[in-house]
Amino acid sequence: MSESVHGREVVALLAATPAGMSEVALLALITQAYPLNLFHTCKVKGMNKNQILVNMMTKGRIVESDGILTAQTSCGCKKN
Repeated sequence: MSESVHGREVVALLAATPAGMSEVALLALITQAYPLNLFHTCKVKGMNKNQILVNMMTKGRIVESDGILTAQTSCGCKKN
């Protein structure tokens, strides 16, 4: 596993729970799955778990409704 994790992996982690989860629960899951706390996107490098979550929410890849976050897997960058 590389040191830095692409944001799409965080979206996939959330997508594994179709009912969604709270932000606190997702951040705890991210910490468990990726303890190095180093994330990137195709355009931005060097983010922590809070920054990647904000980035994915800003891009619409993770959405919040009534305190529950869900993944939007139909959008995102293309893997090369």
